[in-house]
Amino acid sequence: MTTGRRTLRFESFDEIMPELERLLEGHTTVGSWSLAQICRHLATVSRRVVDLPASTPSDPSQWVGEDQKRRVLETGMIPEGMPAPPEILPSETLDEREEAEGVRSAIAHYLASPGPAIPHRIFGPLTRDEWDRLQLIHYAHHLSFAIPAGD
Repeated sequence: MTTGRRTLRFESFDEIMPELERLLEGHTTVGSWSLAQICRHLATVSRRVVDLPASTPSDPSQWVGEDQKRRVLETGMIPEGMPAPPEILPSETLDEREEAEGVRSAIAHYLASPGPAIPHRIFGPLTRDEWDRLQLIHYAHHLSFAIPAGD
């Protein structure tokens, strides 16, 4: 685990924006992304998983087994350093407040959707509850690299 990273867990989408607002008041980051880059990545992924059509190709040979999927969903921990497709990696210079609003909008978009129709690129087919849990885990994973000032 990256030195200085904090433990963070979300049980509800309602917990994400208050935490992000707290970070906007002052923070440091550990790892290689700024808070704005973290926000851009999270918003991109939240929108992408509900906007991609069911016909989007997937590669079942890349899926992990049920045991690994269950372990992530139960522990709430995503291993660090998982490779991401280039289209979900953030650009270099971004505005924190704009990107935080992008997160707010992406969460609303995700919640208003019927849910992802595609299998997850690593965990394969997921139920809506599993997708929701994985989204919360994903948000906590990335925001754990941002440390509120004074902590």
